[in-house]
Amino acid sequence: MKNKKIIFGILLSLLLVYTGCRKMDEVKNLNNPDKITVLASGEDFLGLSGGILNNWFKITQEYNGIALALWVAADHGTCSWGNAAMNDISGEPRGSWNNDPAYAYANTSREFYIGLYNVLSLSTDIISQIINEGVVIEGEGQTEMVEAICRFGQGISLGYVGLIFDQGFIVDETVNLETDEIPAVPYQDLIAASIVYLDQCIEICNNNTFALPATAIPGGKVYDQTEFAKLANSFAARLMVYAARNKADNENKSTDWAKVKDYASKGIDFTFEPLADDIVWYSLYQTYSVYGGWGQVDMRVIHMMDPGMPDYFPASGLFDDLPNAGVATSDDSRLLSDFEYKSTCPFRPERGYYQFSSYRYARLDDYLATWTEPMPEMRQAENELFLAEAELRTGNLQGAIDIINAGSRVVRGELDPLPAGATFQEIEDAIFYERTIELFLTGCGIPFFDMRRKDMLQKGTPLHFPIPGQQLDVMLMPQYTFGGVANADGIGTSNGGWNAKSKAAGNYGSTGGGVSIFGADRPLIK
Repeated sequence: MKNKKIIFGILLSLLLVYTGCRKMDEVKNLNNPDKITVLASGEDFLGLSGGILNNWFKITQEYNGIALALWVAADHGTCSWGNAAMNDISGEPRGSWNNDPAYAYANTSREFYIGLYNVLSLSTDIISQIINEGVVIEGEGQTEMVEAICRFGQGISLGYVGLIFDQGFIVDETVNLETDEIPAVPYQDLIAASIVYLDQCIEICNNNTFALPATAIPGGKVYDQTEFAKLANSFAARLMVYAARNKADNENKSTDWAKVKDYASKGIDFTFEPLADDIVWYSLYQTYSVYGGWGQVDMRVIHMMDPGMPDYFPASGLFDDLPNAGVATSDDSRLLSDFEYKSTCPFRPERGYYQFSSYRYARLDDYLATWTEPMPEMRQAENELFLAEAELRTGNLQGAIDIINAGSRVVRGELDPLPAGATFQEIEDAIFYERTIELFLTGCGIPFFDMRRKDMLQKGTPLHFPIPGQQLDVMLMPQYTFGGVANADGIGTSNGGWNAKSKAAGNYGSTGGGVSIFGADRPLIK
């Protein structure tokens, strides 16, 4: 019964959130909430389903969520501030993730975990009424449209639990919370279940005609059943590709690349980018990663674009000790269009010069100026790169080359096309490079997932997160965690690294030595 407690607690919190202004006495029994009381009609279902994508988006792009922590843990971005556990998780050498419920930034993983299950719960509650109770929503195709949204919600919420955490719980309309045992299952099972839900969404789209309400995904683009099916296909590809925890998982047929190819070939030919209104739709992940005085671009990324620039800031902390005072040059035109040189760094030296950088990301500056710009969650280039890698890993090297040469590498980067005789490694490297540069600050966790499956996360970095400590206490489960150089096993904690320094877990120019995640708390915004 203990595993039911957290699921039921999440369901109850969901009901309290989504009843909005309903009076508490309208919910007849809080120990056994009457779903019909909360979800009273087809009109309610229509309105609530329209918020599923918005709620998922905000959870994955939230300031207090996991996105910022993953960004710096992947050495994609850098930030020495304590907020959102950024300074802690990016400390060098890496320490263990603090899963103590009393940890100052425990909400970084806890709110993300609970928020995803809230989305899953709402999606499941609505589907249960449609499937199990026979509720019909007035209007041609409306019932099917709502079910498609909810299947999509089930898939992406459970899928992201599988991408981020080592285990979780599968709950859908077939589960009876009062009688069924609900065991914790490993992330592989979570991803597999999420793909089933996305397949159901795709099937509904392929067999019906409808259009999503404009508020479901704002921005002027009409998402009819065809476009929504493309989005579901691309998300299925994303979950499958990014699920691998290490290089062996990625390459030893743990990923079904033929299936990835099928999904990506039917995926988006547009960029999924909801339009911000700074009220309901917004991305604090994208905001704080680029806002002045906050996140900057890790020198590892600048080094990829200009190999003459070091991949670590000098241990002296002096810009004059960088080549050309840190001004990079590159054949990739995106260095000038997407990135901005900074002659100073606002970070605190005592937390380590390894966190310093001479660049920030500038491609999202219009968003900072108006707060009402499109927010790219999945660029068309991401789907193209899924397809290119699937072609590569299923033996069609020329097919992969053709996709890469027709895409962002040449079109935006103005780099030389890959030659017809490019090797497997050259093609793989080009795909990895494009994900790093072209998909910068889009979907939550992309650089982390990509580094993880190549054994490139610094030694001691958690490969995934434990169920949050507060939830473990509720379920009477023992506390556990991942991370720390001493725990580097390549299964729950990285035993790889992207350069010799990270593999040795050295000091990397820090003035105060390595920073342990169990060390002193950091002040907010300082």
